[in-house]
Amino acid sequence: MSKLKCANCGNPIDTLPSHCGQDMIYNEKTNQMECYMGSECGYMELDKLLCESCKSKC
Repeated sequence: MSKLKCANCGNPIDTLPSHCGQDMIYNEKTNQMECYMGSECGYMELDKLLCESCKSKC
């Protein structure tokens, strides 16, 4: 997997995003980050991923 970049500013994202306080994992088939707690938990599209700085501005 290539380095994650912020969809807003383009800065690299060095840490894995989390959901429900748990790390998310990359699913190569769907090109999405997924909560490891199961398919019903959470999904995050990589083209909508934001860095901490951009998330705090929302």
